Amino acid sequence: MRKTDLNKYVGAPETGRAASASITARIALKGLYSIIAVLAVAGVIVLVFMTSFILSFRNESIKMDLNNLKLNYTSFIYVNDDSGQPVEYQRLYSSENRIWVDYDKIPKNMKNAMVAIEDKRFMEHNGVDWIRTAGAVTTLVTKGGSYGGSTITQQLVKNITGEGEVSLTRKVKEIFRAINLDSRYSKEQILEAYLNVVNYGSGCQGVQAAANLYFGKEISQASLAECASIAAITQNPYKYNPLNFPENNKTRQQLVLSEMLNQQMISQDEYNSAMEESNHMVFVGNQNENVVNDTPVWNWYIDAMFEDIVEDLQTTQGISKDKAVYMMYHGGLKIYCAMDQKAQNAAEEVVSSDNMPADQKIQLGYFMMDYNGRVLATVGRRGEKTGNRLLSYATDSQRQPGSSIKPIASYGPAVDMGVLNYSSILPDEPVDNYFAGGKPGPNNWYKKFYGDITVQRALEISSNAAAAQLVKMISPITSYRFLTDQLHFTHLNPKTDSVQIAAMAIGGMNGGVTVKEMTAAYQIFGNGGQYHKPYTYYYVEDHDGNVILDNRQSTGTQVIKSTTSTIMNRLLRNVVYGSEGTGGGAAVSGWEVFGKTGTTDEDKDSWFVGGTPYAVAGIWTGYETPKSLSYGQKENYTKWAAKIWRNIMAKYLDGKKKTYFQYDSNVVSATFRTDNGKLSGADVGVPTKTGWYERGNMPEVDTSPPVSSSTASDILSEPEQSEPENSQWETSHPSTSETSSKPDWENSSPASSRPSSSHSQGNGNGNGNGNGNGNGNGNGPGQDGNGLWVPPDTEIRP
Repeated sequence: MRKTDLNKYVGAPETGRAASASITARIALKGLYSIIAVLAVAGVIVLVFMTSFILSFRNESIKMDLNNLKLNYTSFIYVNDDSGQPVEYQRLYSSENRIWVDYDKIPKNMKNAMVAIEDKRFMEHNGVDWIRTAGAVTTLVTKGGSYGGSTITQQLVKNITGEGEVSLTRKVKEIFRAINLDSRYSKEQILEAYLNVVNYGSGCQGVQAAANLYFGKEISQASLAECASIAAITQNPYKYNPLNFPENNKTRQQLVLSEMLNQQMISQDEYNSAMEESNHMVFVGNQNENVVNDTPVWNWYIDAMFEDIVEDLQTTQGISKDKAVYMMYHGGLKIYCAMDQKAQNAAEEVVSSDNMPADQKIQLGYFMMDYNGRVLATVGRRGEKTGNRLLSYATDSQRQPGSSIKPIASYGPAVDMGVLNYSSILPDEPVDNYFAGGKPGPNNWYKKFYGDITVQRALEISSNAAAAQLVKMISPITSYRFLTDQLHFTHLNPKTDSVQIAAMAIGGMNGGVTVKEMTAAYQIFGNGGQYHKPYTYYYVEDHDGNVILDNRQSTGTQVIKSTTSTIMNRLLRNVVYGSEGTGGGAAVSGWEVFGKTGTTDEDKDSWFVGGTPYAVAGIWTGYETPKSLSYGQKENYTKWAAKIWRNIMAKYLDGKKKTYFQYDSNVVSATFRTDNGKLSGADVGVPTKTGWYERGNMPEVDTSPPVSSSTASDILSEPEQSEPENSQWETSHPSTSETSSKPDWENSSPASSRPSSSHSQGNGNGNGNGNGNGNGNGNGPGQDGNGLWVPPDTEIRP
């Protein structure tokens, strides 16, 4: 068929502008169809996602029984006596301005006033007023502003849970919780709870407390106008507080009366009478200013336990902090406290004794626990405790840890990773670009650098430079993750680069640490490497005898190997008993003690954290407003942290059966050369000491003669980060007659006080020939070790 014959079937072709317009129209139409199709598919995807998201919360509900909100039973605290049996220790009382009043005792006008102004369809909806919700959403989309469609049921949910953030997730949860709450309880029960728990300003929780404060009467005696005035407060308890802003309250009170009239809850005559009373209303205010509060003052341990239980109730019951506190006071709880009365008494007696720093403004925080998580004692500050739930320097205050951070931020992780062993060589010399502007650092408190020194000596003398070199070696992020992920520090906020090295190496944190956190972290050096969350109570029962909180089955988490724990324990004993140790003041006669001192820049904070076979404890001392503990003082107060720690621990241990740390059987002792850290295979005239090593990570044996070198680096500088210099009481240690566990360093060959700065680093894995035949293996009980801990799987491993 010829081409011209096609016209009989398809028509004559378009030409010119008409053809171009037709093609353009078809392309545009196809494009429009494509856009519509894409939007349709996207819309379906979004719809499916949103539906799935919303329905994922359909089972959201409040765990707490509404009936528990009105309980008014006394809660009891029990503590174990000397035989281990729980006996009543204390009862909880509260001066809280809240009095529950039953539904039938609340006047009808009070109920109607709240419904009229807050939720007029309360009796008809299922917990959510969808008409009002749609209106609120429309207003939000078209005009902006906040969501205003909450019903009384939703407001009750918000009050119980304490969740008030502005977010879609929170609002969806609130809607489903309200629906589920409405299905479980009657309208009367919901309204009764609402009227008793809502904030009515000036610390008043509930309408009874509000009527008492504002009108000096019971809510059952309140007039219509007074009920409207109380109802007016809830939208903004500050703005509509009748004592502070009576005109604001009056304006909204009259709006409440108008709504009640419009909704036919009151007659015109009742409205007119109430409006007249509103124009001449008098508010009473507090009439009990001279009432003495006879609530007993708790000790610091009960304070800490109270806060722990409140936090745990919030988590397990899904309630707000206020409701958890109310449960503590009025829920009839039976609380089985974990306090060790001997330990607590010892701490309180030492802190309140005359044998304390003469400067009464020097404060402290003390925290003691066993190696399974049980908190034994705590003291929040010096001086007489005059109230309850006070700020504690042991559990609340975050301070800089100084050198006490070194074992947990650098040495512990490095040994666990196999980067270090007991006698590895570290350079005691500044790190390049440590300070801003490229200046090297950090400086040492002893105003010099010793060059290459062993790990054992670096910890013993608290070398800042060696710790910084180590953090650089393993990386600051490794240290940070170990502290936060494994040891659960929550207030750290390190910066980057050299500043982060400073934070992890010598405790110059951008954030801070608590004494509680430090003590819990150090437990891993006395229990085979396990972290246990500190607990202050064994378990808690509700008023019906149901166990609602329980720590009796809590287990620890392996965060370092048990071999690492043993090696670090041995290293940290040198800080206390070593000839150059900075922690000699913490030595307890006749007992094994490990630990680490810590001071911060300009001696503003002083720490000691360490343990004995029975307990691990930490102490911070310093001023409330940080200032130097040494400069310009008659006495160097940095010494007192270790001294107080020793005095409390000695009093606690007095009369206890002698016991020893259990060490891992896979750790063996061997003699090492102090000049290069390698094992000593022969007597070549080199000073030696006894080290402790994991099988498989032993230094190589070195039988070569010593290399002649200078005894110390010539680098001298002023300290930026200070540690207390060794005084007589710091460097002293028990004699052989005073202790049944003679430290192995006493059996070693004479040590050089200043190792060579030019020896090579000998920290390789070598051939493992250290078979424990060194001369310092004097602690027999430590060799029994159980060796049963399973090595952890942590992020810090290479």
